[in-house]
Amino acid sequence: MMDFMRSLFGRKEETGSRKVVGAPADFGLQEVAYMQESNRRLSQLQELSTRFAGTPHAPKMKAVYEKSRNIHAYLVSRKKVHELEMFHLQNTDHFITAFTAILDVHQKHQDLLLASTHGSEKVEHAMKSSAAERLKRLEKAATLPDLVKPVETSVQVYHDRGAKATVPRLYVPEISINTFERITYYAPSKAEELVPKQVGFTSSKEEKEAFQDFLMLRLGLKDVSYVGNALVTIPNNNGITPTGLVPVLHWEGFLYALNLNDYRLFPVKIYRSGGK
Repeated sequence: MMDFMRSLFGRKEETGSRKVVGAPADFGLQEVAYMQESNRRLSQLQELSTRFAGTPHAPKMKAVYEKSRNIHAYLVSRKKVHELEMFHLQNTDHFITAFTAILDVHQKHQDLLLASTHGSEKVEHAMKSSAAERLKRLEKAATLPDLVKPVETSVQVYHDRGAKATVPRLYVPEISINTFERITYYAPSKAEELVPKQVGFTSSKEEKEAFQDFLMLRLGLKDVSYVGNALVTIPNNNGITPTGLVPVLHWEGFLYALNLNDYRLFPVKIYRSGGK
């Protein structure tokens, strides 16, 4: 910037007083238009100087404005209006465009920073509200009865040859959809009270959609669909492995059995007679 200023205003000023004169009567229409454009550019420089007030560039911007105003007065007094227009075209226009762009970019950055700050505050507030709601739901869920009733059952385990310890088998269990039985779940009402509801394979479209909406709010899962219910032996959060009727969900291309006691998902696949 200093090089630009030196190249623009490097000529040593003449001493003595100068008098700014107006447009003489013998100026033509083109010369008058040039002087009007020069005054417009001086106004833009003055506005830039005001906008840069309080920044490290403020003294330089003020110097550019004053120098340009002196050049305007000098050339007009010598009736060199065409040279004044050329001076503005070669120097002032580029200067105004460049530093206006700098200010606009800076202002945009400040606006984005301010929006980001407010956005972060909103996200933080939403996270706190969500955590509070989850805590309230957990407190209410703690008073619910076990929805998967444990029953006595035998569990087959895999014994390796010569192995002294029991080794569990890792697999995705096959399940069969029960088309008659319904499961019970508890959804909050408008009065923030837990209301028992039922859903099954033969439920209406509205009942299934209500259950899916409940799961989306409870688990945060989007695009989850309810398939039906299945009788499975499923891990529980109290260390017991009960057998009970649980809902089966389809989510992102896979099937999951949902434990309604602790809302954990377990991958399953549907048994099909005659093939996998």
